[in-house]
Amino acid sequence: MFASKLIFSLVVPFVLNNGVGAIDLDTSKPDTIKSTAKTLAGAIVKAYTAQLDGNPIGVFPDPIYWWESGATWGSLVEYSHLTGDSQFDDVVAKALYAQLGEYDAFMPQNQTKALGNDDQSTWALAAMSAAESAFKKPEDGQWIDFAKNVFDIQTLRWDNSTCDGGLRWQIFSFNNGYNYKNSFTNANLFLLSARLAQFTGNKTYSEWADKSFTWMQDIQIISDAYAVFDGTSTTTNCTSISHIQWSYPFAVLAEGAAVMYNLTSDATWKSAVSGLVGHLSVFQDKSTSILYEPACETNGDCDTDQVSYKGLAARSLARAALSAPIVAEDIRKVLEVSAVGAAKSCSGGDDVKCSIKWTTAQNGTSGKSVEDGGLSETLSALLGVQALLFKDSQGSITTNETSQTVPGSPSASGSPTGSATGAAQATGAAGKAELAWGTLAFAALLSVLA
Repeated sequence: MFASKLIFSLVVPFVLNNGVGAIDLDTSKPDTIKSTAKTLAGAIVKAYTAQLDGNPIGVFPDPIYWWESGATWGSLVEYSHLTGDSQFDDVVAKALYAQLGEYDAFMPQNQTKALGNDDQSTWALAAMSAAESAFKKPEDGQWIDFAKNVFDIQTLRWDNSTCDGGLRWQIFSFNNGYNYKNSFTNANLFLLSARLAQFTGNKTYSEWADKSFTWMQDIQIISDAYAVFDGTSTTTNCTSISHIQWSYPFAVLAEGAAVMYNLTSDATWKSAVSGLVGHLSVFQDKSTSILYEPACETNGDCDTDQVSYKGLAARSLARAALSAPIVAEDIRKVLEVSAVGAAKSCSGGDDVKCSIKWTTAQNGTSGKSVEDGGLSETLSALLGVQALLFKDSQGSITTNETSQTVPGSPSASGSPTGSATGAAQATGAAGKAELAWGTLAFAALLSVLA
């Protein structure tokens, strides 16, 4: 059930760097990395709690879209695990749980008209991180079950009627983008499947990881040279590809391929992760090697979502390096220079401000605070900085340890409803949830048109 609005206060005892200039990061000192991450994480949580009164729990205000709220909570789950700083855990756990919706699958009623498949899976991946790191338990249920619920529902939506498969970007036909099958959506499903396979040992998840990745290769969203393109339209039966390249889905695919290689030691996945990481230079500034977003950053045309992509890419690349040591050194070099650039894009002091570009030290003077709509900039910088901590992380994140015992850990005999040969049958809890939620969405649309 969608959680009722709660009003609570939180004193956020975070440490800020002295001064108001750019944050200088010494990548050789883990304590400095953690301190910088604490500055940025604290700025995010402080801004969030300040606007809670009268607003839905778990959601940042406009111009932030719902998916990015989920990405933020997932990043703060990992912040807790990577730094050992649990001061924000209560806020994060409540935020994640509040947006579950009635069917425990991140389909809340406040998103009925606009929810996309990639939005939903972003929240599922946050729940997956919570399960992997034995994060603070939710009010009810288990994080791993919430992630599995999303998998079950999304495999119901696998669409064989066009393009020989694939997941549509949007869930409902009345939303713009319904006729688009993109890399963001299908990469997220692939990664969710891979991480569920690793966490549970269940073969069905592995089969879906293989199925979704192979489909993207067949359609050429993933090219033979491992370039990752934006997507394709069902109106052409996916014969025409949009060749825009974004860092975020590219890195998500690299992470998923690394997880599958870690899990299987299969040469196919070794080739995939090596090929994808070999394509990383597309997203590196030519003079500094720092991560950037060439599709929009060069011309200064990045929208709110796109500002966060390179930080999310840094996170996935760090996880890929942990799962697949064969690519770790190539990734490490990029992450180190990028983390320094990410830190320099932010100012310290009591009013943390971060700017879009990591390639030029702007001392935060042209940046925005989270309160002023700069969540994407601050989140991206946080992810760029804390990416350096994954290599020394302890516990279950991205490791092949299906025998471990952690809160919410399922046995290897879990029974997802998806079938590797086609969409899952619309039966059981997942099917009922999908049908009921679709009815709610249609009713919401009618109320708008009335």
